[in-house]
Amino acid sequence: MASRKPNGLSNGAAAIEGVLSSKPKVQMPGAARVGIALLIVGGLVVGLGTYYDRGAVSLYGLGMVAGGFVLYLASSIRAKRRVR
Repeated sequence: MASRKPNGLSNGAAAIEGVLSSKPKVQMPGAARVGIALLIVGGLVVGLGTYYDRGAVSLYGLGMVAGGFVLYLASSIRAKRRVR
């Protein structure tokens, strides 16, 4: 019978958990997460608008992508300055 770790994971899962948890967790501001989400959703909207030949939808998606990028960039810069 395979030995078990105290948390109940098998040896393989415990080894993977040990490797993954050895890295320090990155603290990402909420605004940065929203910026990344806007980038992804905006990119999908641009792609769908282009695929269905709807220029207005693509333009709306482009605005979402630009807004998400600016939001992510600004929150990342602010977080870096706050650390110093």
